[in-house]
Amino acid sequence: MANRTGPSITTVQALAVASQFGITLALSVVLGYFVGHWLDDRLNTSVIFTLIGVLLGLVGATTNTVRLYRALLRKSESEWHAQTTESARTADDGKPNG
Repeated sequence: MANRTGPSITTVQALAVASQFGITLALSVVLGYFVGHWLDDRLNTSVIFTLIGVLLGLVGATTNTVRLYRALLRKSESEWHAQTTESARTADDGKPNG
């Protein structure tokens, strides 16, 4: 078995982040488009609010995905530290604490 040198995420966790990004991106861009288009129709502007809506959707999806990924890394890191601390305790006295 390979030695872990630091916290890492599993393949399933990486796929979850990727699928979350795809879903969030699609929904937020479409929602931004429709809201922007509605505003453009109401205010008789060409496409300025549509573009702003789409860009806000992109920024929102990216921000949400980065937040999710950072939380996942923090969780993985805390689990890794707990595992290495327990391994160190076991190595110190030869028996697990508890």
